[in-house]
Amino acid sequence: MADAKFLEEQAAMLSPSIDKMLTMMGAARDAFNRHSRASLEEVQKLAKAVSEDTRVVSSQLKVLSDKKPDPERAGLIRLASVTSRVAVIGDHIGGLAQPIEKKIKDAVLFSDKAVIQTNYLFDQHSGMIRSVLDIVKTDNNFLKKYVQEEARKLVQACADFATEHEERLIEGLCLPQAAPIFLAILDRFRLMGEHEMEVAGLLAK
Repeated sequence: MADAKFLEEQAAMLSPSIDKMLTMMGAARDAFNRHSRASLEEVQKLAKAVSEDTRVVSSQLKVLSDKKPDPERAGLIRLASVTSRVAVIGDHIGGLAQPIEKKIKDAVLFSDKAVIQTNYLFDQHSGMIRSVLDIVKTDNNFLKKYVQEEARKLVQACADFATEHEERLIEGLCLPQAAPIFLAILDRFRLMGEHEMEVAGLLAK
């Protein structure tokens, strides 16, 4: 277990990016559900901010790791790896803007099931992102295992939802123009899940 003060210092570096990512998720969800162009613009703006934040943190960690004793240096190097993956997750949240923009532009309606599944993924991934910061703060082994397992389940859920969507399409329960949009959204969520698993794995080392 790492020193509590050191864990807090690490969490403080990552916290601003995590906060922005959670706001991005909320804005993306609002854009998806309400066809809000203002929320869509917020997603795109925050995506750039997260990219810049994580770039700055990575640079700071590189400088700090050269000045710290070995135990802390290892923790900082690990945090740098986590930060790079958090940046990728941020990119994929920002990437939701593209299919959602298509949904808004063409006024595409999703089936009730697809709407429920998409909102489920918004909720669950928001929880995963919060948990990443909690792991950095606490170094809790139970939480590390929980995030790894739940992220794995979310990746599988994306595959299952895609299969179910194809079945609804065949049955005529979904509009054909909704298919590529929904599948693009699922793919972004799947990639988020894969990187969340990687983050939890790095923090478990």
